[in-house]
Amino acid sequence: MAYDPEQRRYALQSFMDAHELAPKAWCRAAGLSEGALWPFLVGKRTNALGDDTYEALAEAATDLIGRKVRAGELRGEPPANAKVPLQHYVGAGDEVHIFDGDLALDYVEAPPGFSKAAAAIVRGDSMRPTFDHGDVLFFRMIEKPPKDPPMRPVIVKVKDGPLLVKKLLPGSKRGRYHLLSINPLTPALTDQPIESIARIGWIKPAED
Repeated sequence: MAYDPEQRRYALQSFMDAHELAPKAWCRAAGLSEGALWPFLVGKRTNALGDDTYEALAEAATDLIGRKVRAGELRGEPPANAKVPLQHYVGAGDEVHIFDGDLALDYVEAPPGFSKAAAAIVRGDSMRPTFDHGDVLFFRMIEKPPKDPPMRPVIVKVKDGPLLVKKLLPGSKRGRYHLLSINPLTPALTDQPIESIARIGWIKPAED
């Protein structure tokens, strides 16, 4: 697997989200300084974390969450033969649709921890530059909109409305959010009531 810093960051962040691990506490349990992880997570460092760092984090995570964690899981290396159905697509206007009928379009190899996730494939160019046509987005965590919206794009369920892939900003009143499109040419939706969000935990790049 070629080294992709953005993919590695998604793998680490999604693991922390899923298991409610804070970088500072996780690094302390692993015997590492916070500086070993935080600069990479926020994009200030693009070079790969060392194998020893991943091994230490995996060993600490095993103790913290009560199951065996491999270093490869933290790097986002998928286990063999784990597949999830591809039942959604993201089309124009950042809208998430379910494929017609009950059958999946395809089955795609799941990243670690996403064997029970939902998967959506991007169609068209409306989500560039972040996502390209053919990228597969894995998501699973359904939650109420947080008080402090995540900085990354999420899948948003608008109340009595569609599913969209957007960035969130607090709206002008309580319980409302501004929905920012990934493509700067697409207008923002202001003061939208949100039922729930699902964090995108992994991106499988389009195959050439």
